Amino acid sequence: MEDYDFSSEGVILVLGVTGAGKSYFLNQLKAHCAVEGHSLRSETSECHAVQIYLDDDDKRSITVVDTPGFDDTTRPHGEVLTEITQFLAAQHILGVPLRGVLYLHKITDNRMTGSSLKYLRMLESLVGEEALENLILVTTMWNQVRDENLGRALRHEQDLLDHYWGPMEEKGSYVAQFDGTPDSAYALVFQLAGKESVVLDVQREIVDQDRTVLDTSAGANLVEQLERDSDVYRLKAAQLDAQLEAELAKEPRDKGKVRDLRDRKESINRVLRQMDESREQMIDQMRVRPGSPLRERIARFMRGGGKDAMAKAATLLAAVLNVTVFVVQLSMGGM
Repeated sequence: MEDYDFSSEGVILVLGVTGAGKSYFLNQLKAHCAVEGHSLRSETSECHAVQIYLDDDDKRSITVVDTPGFDDTTRPHGEVLTEITQFLAAQHILGVPLRGVLYLHKITDNRMTGSSLKYLRMLESLVGEEALENLILVTTMWNQVRDENLGRALRHEQDLLDHYWGPMEEKGSYVAQFDGTPDSAYALVFQLAGKESVVLDVQREIVDQDRTVLDTSAGANLVEQLERDSDVYRLKAAQLDAQLEAELAKEPRDKGKVRDLRDRKESINRVLRQMDESREQMIDQMRVRPGSPLRERIARFMRGGGKDAMAKAATLLAAVLNVTVFVVQLSMGGM
């Protein structure tokens, strides 16, 4: 891999659930740099980045980093959160400026899905109130909205503002539309490229306070949400128990109804067992403490990476975190 330097103007992070259009967004910055998917399986299994040079002398650049999505059927939430956290920790340790976060949400969803709501809550705890002015909440897939459905899409956008995004917008976050074109993608990048760098809450917790991912606000928030989900199913199981007990007390019994209730109860219990196993696995994955090990890995790389290692921050991030970098040259002059 060539030597790319993230440290010029810094980085911009792209977040969102699987299917929100993150890879498509990166492909508008640099064609074919990310695999796009059309299913619940995330096509981004690790961080990818597009470095955009802003002048003809290759002196100023901004790097846009795509991240794995939540709501991926093949990877637990805790694993994805840990990977995103590791990237942010390494970027903070290296002193590479973070210009902001683009959070992508597809406008074609008719309502806020459970996964999107979970991610939104986690996003707030990842970013923290002090960094909200460096957050852009972006609705995507406007290019897929037919004329006859435009009114519904606009109503959905207003619903997002009224019920979910409003508090963040009031504290300085921006709301924008991505229409699927390169011009629209670059406009969002340039909006953040000129902002002062920011430190996210999760970076302070992981690097400055040396917490585990589980002990961060984002990790605790994720566990809490999964426990609430389990509580919903436990309530359903208790209700089915009561219905089954009442049905068994009847004379004569309705055998068909008893069988149906038992089947439904077993189905709920099976889901509960899977949720409990998944939660325990996720908690184990988030017990890692990325801060100190990352410092050591970065120090080792710098000792063997030549005198210019810190200046070549992109090479460092790529080596430490397996980040793939694509470069696009723009003739932006004095932009």
